[in-house]
Amino acid sequence: MTAAEFPILGTEPLAVELANTLYGVGQAQIDFLADDRQVDQWFAEVSVRHEVAASMGRHAEQVRTLRDCVHALLSAAVEGRDPGTAAVERVNGFAAAAPTFLRLDWRDGPPAARRLDAATGAAAVLGRIATSCVELLTGPRAGRVRRCHGPDCSLFFVQHHSRRRWCHPSCGHRDRQARYYRRHLTSGGSG
Repeated sequence: MTAAEFPILGTEPLAVELANTLYGVGQAQIDFLADDRQVDQWFAEVSVRHEVAASMGRHAEQVRTLRDCVHALLSAAVEGRDPGTAAVERVNGFAAAAPTFLRLDWRDGPPAARRLDAATGAAAVLGRIATSCVELLTGPRAGRVRRCHGPDCSLFFVQHHSRRRWCHPSCGHRDRQARYYRRHLTSGGSG
């Protein structure tokens, strides 16, 4: 599997990107983190934008556990239902294992806050992702988590514009094509 095959949007919070590695529903569901090598590759890909450790394959089971919980929580938020306590408790457990703190940086410009991990290694990385999930579900973007409306797409995204319905413009294009073909097939139009 090459990095280009991962469902990474590159514009979403780390928790959303992780949840999107469990793609599809039911029997058609694809696990993009099925083995240690894929976990390492995925973290290498997202580490550039999200500043997380790139070597997490040794902790693949923990990564998949957190991913499954985040996916369950985002699904519950999108569907407007209660997720139950299991996923909530597990995400809280991951977040508690890696306390973070804000550091003030004030060089060459206006002051800025930078989040740093007090822990190191896998606990820090998984804690940062869990914290990202908690902040997403409780912060100002809480009501903006969506699932893509594209045909056969199950990716999550954070809606930044009220008219956004798709995770990526290509999904919007496929959705418009599908509607066009449905209209022309049902209306009896030819080609």
